[in-house]
Amino acid sequence: MSNKISDKNKIRKPVFLKIETPTNAFSTSKFIWIGAILLLTLIAFYPSINCAFINWDDQFYVTDSKLIQSLSFENIKKIFSTESVVALNYHPITILSLAIDYHFANLDPWQYHFTNLFIHILNTILVFFFAYKLSDRKLIVGIFVSLFFGIHPMHVESVAWIAERKDVLYTFFFMTGLLTYLSYSETKKKNFLVLTFIFFFLSVLSKAMAVVFPFVILLIDFYKERKVSWKIFVEKIPFFLVSLVVGSLALRIQVNEINFSYQTLSFFNQICIGFYGLFTYLWKMFLPINLSFFYPYPPLTSDSYFPLSFYLSALFGLLICIITVILFIQRKKVFKALFFGMGFYIITLIMVLQFFSVGKTIMADRYSYVSYIGLLFTVGMFLNNIVEKYLSLKYFVIILISLIAFIFTYLTHERTIVWNNAGTLFTNVIAQYPFPKYYIEDAYICRGNFRSKEKMDFEGAIADYNIILSRSPKKPNILYNLGIIYYLKGEKIYNSGDTLNAMEMFNRSIDFSSQAAELDSMSIPIFMNRAATYIYMKKFDLAALDYNKILKLDPQNTEILEKRAFAYYKSSQWIKAIKDLDKLIFLNPDNSLMLLNRAKAKYNMEFFKEAIDDFNILVRLDPQNANAYYFLAVCYRRLDDRKNAMSNVEKAKQLGFLINEKELKKFQ
Repeated sequence: MSNKISDKNKIRKPVFLKIETPTNAFSTSKFIWIGAILLLTLIAFYPSINCAFINWDDQFYVTDSKLIQSLSFENIKKIFSTESVVALNYHPITILSLAIDYHFANLDPWQYHFTNLFIHILNTILVFFFAYKLSDRKLIVGIFVSLFFGIHPMHVESVAWIAERKDVLYTFFFMTGLLTYLSYSETKKKNFLVLTFIFFFLSVLSKAMAVVFPFVILLIDFYKERKVSWKIFVEKIPFFLVSLVVGSLALRIQVNEINFSYQTLSFFNQICIGFYGLFTYLWKMFLPINLSFFYPYPPLTSDSYFPLSFYLSALFGLLICIITVILFIQRKKVFKALFFGMGFYIITLIMVLQFFSVGKTIMADRYSYVSYIGLLFTVGMFLNNIVEKYLSLKYFVIILISLIAFIFTYLTHERTIVWNNAGTLFTNVIAQYPFPKYYIEDAYICRGNFRSKEKMDFEGAIADYNIILSRSPKKPNILYNLGIIYYLKGEKIYNSGDTLNAMEMFNRSIDFSSQAAELDSMSIPIFMNRAATYIYMKKFDLAALDYNKILKLDPQNTEILEKRAFAYYKSSQWIKAIKDLDKLIFLNPDNSLMLLNRAKAKYNMEFFKEAIDDFNILVRLDPQNANAYYFLAVCYRRLDDRKNAMSNVEKAKQLGFLINEKELKKFQ
């Protein structure tokens, strides 16, 4: 009788849920499932390919980076130098990958976004095989974990943000290392352990968050019920040594990023911040709504406490940890998957849980990219157990997963569109945290910069900066930006021919730039903008004074020296102009423009012989320079050397210099 029941159960066991053996590990059905998952992932993230660069870190990694512009051996050495820190991070593999993109596409954002998406798709495949192997080849677990890893809305930030190449890249090596470690745990072959170390090393060189890798493989040892022995810990020593070195380097680099405005928080509040993040990331895995690029700290009350809802969330985070441990202790076998999933989640998240406040936000979507794998694994194992135990629920589970997958795909697709450019991204942030109830200064700065520099929407940019000034009226960077905006606005009006209104804009630019200069007398860009505005206003003497200030801050700046020489020349300060031009010509004797300006300055001072020397050098360098021949003729005429005057004016005329007969007779 018992045999018949057993046979009946075997017949009823669904094929797609059976525990498969390694011999059919690469069956066709798996590739069909993987293909379907990747198709959904591609649909969800496809808009990211057409996104632009954004003005938050992308400039440090790509658009303004000199480090990625060469794949020469010398530059690659520089990329791997520990002095080559980008945005307070040391991640040479990430920078090298961006340099490869730059080599093929220069500054076309499509290439960079395509690479990010391609790596994310590879990661989704790796996650499938990791969950599949870890669960003893339970197909439903591999499908569930990789599906929701691939399409989760919380992962948009890691994929759609070019500066987060480090996130998808470190995950690629991280997951590959975990797969080779699973192979090592199954076969005990040393070559798999060596490969694991190599992939781990590449991972930490892509992003320092990978330093937790040794703890994750210890967690895998626990889950696989590997016998505890000295060997387990000895083989991990090289991993921990690398983690210690890279972690120390990252800490040294990022120590300046501590959010000083929150350093005065009590120890209690600091601990609550960590557990608040732990709980918030968890519930957003199941309910990914109200996603934002910025999650600001809750406002402190007058007695330096956060709102009650914050502490309740922190309490839930702590309780979840305690309940997980208790359940595991009480029924170790039953809750092993829960303990592994929560352990994986906490270990991979612990570095960014803000137990010590770093940065300006309390959390960030990108930090969920790896950590959700643990939670998804726990849920996947739970669903698998339900289906195996209650076969009648199989189709209900399939329909439920399909419905949620459809919703998540839609949410991710829509969230990816938000990342289209800095305007759409920061408008979304501001919409979620509107002024004056909330105030996220960086969002207004970035949107203001985007509006003024990329969209030429000066009024919109001015509105953004005025919001900041209403809260912080003495911010030199904001005053400087307003100076830039009014300069650009004035330039546009000036080019249209409306000189009067242009001058009004230039005067406003000068006003804001001057306020900024009073607050920050060491800022070169402030003085450069004011000097450029003075040039447009033909106040060359005032422009020269600003160039003086810049050269005191940066004495070797030949570009500014050239601008000052021009300002001196245009304001008839001939001796000062000649002094600057002497320096420039000494540095570059073949600079025709500088020679011409110096010769003209000498002519204006009636140093005709000295001017002739410069004009003669100029015509030797550029025999087709009609202007030089004409001024030579003028100088000779002023010295009453009619013969040379006439020969040079004839040469100028032959080269196309326009001169009428009446003026020509003056040289005879």
